[in-house]
Amino acid sequence: VNIRLTVANQRGVLANVAGAIAEAGSNIDNVRVEQADSSAYSTMDFTIQVSNRFHLAQIMKALRLIPEVARIQRVKGQLRDRDAA
Repeated sequence: VNIRLTVANQRGVLANVAGAIAEAGSNIDNVRVEQADSSAYSTMDFTIQVSNRFHLAQIMKALRLIPEVARIQRVKGQLRDRDAA
């Protein structure tokens, strides 16, 4: 499953997000972080393993508890490089 997070561009946020995903019992298959030069926010794209929709909901709920996470969305299909789109 692919998810996209908009997060505050601060030190340690990737570690906090990865830790929350692991604590929720999921494995990260792929991660990509993109930040604008002058932006206070970064975009994190994750491909994670989930058992079912309930498991995905648990993971997203855990991620929402991280103060630096501003937005979470599920991305249908495969994540593509934005420059190639």
